[in-house]
Amino acid sequence: MIGLHENQKKILEYLLDHHDGATLDELAEYLQITKTAAKEHLIKIDGLGLLTYQDQKGSVGRPRRYYMLSEKGNETFPRQYSWLSNIILELLSEEMGSQKTTKMMERLADKVSESMKSRFENAETSAEMMGEIAKALNELGYRATLKQSDLRKGAIIEATNCVYHSVAKAHPELCRFDIRFIEKASGGMNVKLESCIARGGSTCRFCIKRKT
Repeated sequence: MIGLHENQKKILEYLLDHHDGATLDELAEYLQITKTAAKEHLIKIDGLGLLTYQDQKGSVGRPRRYYMLSEKGNETFPRQYSWLSNIILELLSEEMGSQKTTKMMERLADKVSESMKSRFENAETSAEMMGEIAKALNELGYRATLKQSDLRKGAIIEATNCVYHSVAKAHPELCRFDIRFIEKASGGMNVKLESCIARGGSTCRFCIKRKT
């Protein structure tokens, strides 16, 4: 919720706990501010697409407007799924064995890269494509940076975060997802994992070159 006023954050937090919504009067009273000031905050966060509302008719007078979180508004609150995904991956690795887990991770990488295919194919230069791959890795939680874009020397992408670090230490076959994803996203280039966080490296360092 970066960039929001403290009262705007409080409104979102209040609505998170009140799924049926809240009126302008209720929010102003909760924040201990005037209705005019509360309305200004609502206008701001509504403009960001974080709110929705529903008008309910009473027995008398005008309908009362109830403000609620939109789907986007709900997504502004962090969700910690990493512990669950790590447990699932660990169980799968133990049950399936190294070879089958590797194949599973490759199939998963193929599926994810295919869903992003257009963004890589629409890149006008190889450097732009490498940049898109780094962005895609960031979206997957890797904190990746394109360090070198020249494929003649070997493009370098470094990630400072391993999304399944604790599990990959015991099951290094999980790292096959990263390599395969970059291979598919780059159109079948050679990808070498030169450094790996799960194996003691400070970063996950991928070197990408054209096949000779």
